[in-house]
Amino acid sequence: MSGDERVVFEPAWEDNPTWGGSELYEDLAVAQRFAVKAYVDEQDEVLDGHEDGPGELVWVEAGGSWDLTDGGMPTPVSIVARPVRGRPASAGPAPAELLGLAHEFRVPIPDAGVGEYGEVVVRRQPDGAGERWAVTDGAFSGLRAWVDGEGWRHVSDIGRAAAYRHSLEQALERAHQVAEFEAACYQAEVAAIRPDDRQKDSGG
Repeated sequence: MSGDERVVFEPAWEDNPTWGGSELYEDLAVAQRFAVKAYVDEQDEVLDGHEDGPGELVWVEAGGSWDLTDGGMPTPVSIVARPVRGRPASAGPAPAELLGLAHEFRVPIPDAGVGEYGEVVVRRQPDGAGERWAVTDGAFSGLRAWVDGEGWRHVSDIGRAAAYRHSLEQALERAHQVAEFEAACYQAEVAAIRPDDRQKDSGG
């Protein structure tokens, strides 16, 4: 590796190339902590409370990548080392010079109480067929994309061509608009519920 090259670490989830987000870590331990937390959170969501949680989580190195095992069994989570050129930076997400490698960008919804994830996620087309992006709800499974005039639609229903149809600039602009729309809808729902709550509290 030349003097101006370094390695960054990208968390990945099998069959979901965009799972790691735009986070490219310059410290392996930080990347592993992120990936483990995300894996545990995902497992907690699918367990019904009567099942045991994850077992012993161990990283196994395999030729430039690290695979996460759960109780000795393989998981879909791994970390891939990627060589990049540029000056070293502090540990944590890599700087703006690596934006070209990013798979997704997250736009927070103004009201933190909105939705399951509280953000709109702009995702790059996963198969690498051109620089096309989708405005999505950020789900790990059952991914939905925003379709103008229709709202949220499952990607499995509309197809990738209809979902991944924006340039990055267009997708980011639309994501901010969708985030504002989602926040406004949530605020309207809260406003509609609160009068009923006040009536119950007053004994009406």
